[in-house]
Amino acid sequence: MTLSLSPNPDAWALVQAYEAQRHLWPEAPKASHAPQLLHSLDELLPLADALLLDAFGVLNLGAQAIPGAAAALARARAAGVAVRVVSNAASVPKAALLERYRAMGFDGAAEEWITSRDVTVAALQAAPPTWRWAVVTPPQAPLDDLPLRQVRRCGDGQLFDGDDAVLFLASQGWDEAAQARLEAGLRQQPRPVWVANPDLISPWERGWVREPGGWCAGLEARTGAPVQRLGKPYPAIFERALATLPQPVRRDRVWMLGDTLHTDVLGALASGLRAAWVTGAGASAGLDWARASALTGIVPHAVLPFLGPA
Repeated sequence: MTLSLSPNPDAWALVQAYEAQRHLWPEAPKASHAPQLLHSLDELLPLADALLLDAFGVLNLGAQAIPGAAAALARARAAGVAVRVVSNAASVPKAALLERYRAMGFDGAAEEWITSRDVTVAALQAAPPTWRWAVVTPPQAPLDDLPLRQVRRCGDGQLFDGDDAVLFLASQGWDEAAQARLEAGLRQQPRPVWVANPDLISPWERGWVREPGGWCAGLEARTGAPVQRLGKPYPAIFERALATLPQPVRRDRVWMLGDTLHTDVLGALASGLRAAWVTGAGASAGLDWARASALTGIVPHAVLPFLGPA
C-alpha cells in the first residue's frame, strides 16, 4: 500500500479552528527568533540532547508509518540523543499503543512513550474517589489502568442522574447523535467533563478523524459544563516527559517536533523548550506555515517537512 502524503486542503481551516479556541491554550512567549529551515532531523541533532516527538503526522498516518521516520529515530539514538514520543493518544493503554507502533517498525522502551492517557491517569488519582464516571470509549476498550472505583461506559452519549463526571477518552464510533445526547444531558445537569485528548483531529491515511478535543470544542458555552483538557499543549505532559530524561535538563537543548501548531509547537514554547514544526504530512500538510505563524504569533525555532528521507 502506498502512503499518500498529499497536501491537506483543510489545513488552514484547522489553524483557524484552533485559533478560535486560543483562550483555552497556554500563552505563547513573544518570539525573539526566526525559524530555521531544515531538510531533515539529522540537521537538528547537533543542537539537541533530547527529542520529544509527536506520533500522528510525524511518525505515522493512521496505521501507516511515514517513510524515513523510524530510520531517523535510529540515527538520533545512535548519535546519543535521548528520544521520547509525547503523544495525545488516550484511547488505549500504553502496552497496546506500543504494539501498534512496533507493527509499523518503531521500537523503543515503554519508558520512552509519554501519552495524555498517562497524564489522565495521574489526574484521576486526585479526583474525588466517590465520583461515578461516564466514560466515552469504544465497548471493548480496556479501562483496567484507570484508577476509577465507579465507572460505566457511555458509548451512546446517554447520561444518568448518578453520573458525577464524564471522561472523554476516545472518539472511535462516536457520532453526532451520541454527541447530541451527551450535550442534552450536560445542559440538564452540568457536570465536569475531562477531555483526555485535546486534539481537534488526527491525520489518517485517507483523511482526518475528529478527536475528543474536536467533539468538545465549545462545549462549555453550549452546555455550561466545566471542561478540563489533558495532554498537549498543557504543561503536565511536557514536565512528565522531561522527568524521564537524564538530569539536569537543559531546556534549550530539548526539542519538541510535531505537526500541529497549537498543540506541539505552542506547548513546547510555553514550557521553555525548542520547537520544530513538521509540515510535510499530517495536520499541516500543504499549509502556508509562514502565514499561519504570522497570524497566530506562534513561532517555531525550526521548520522541516519530514524527519528524514524515505
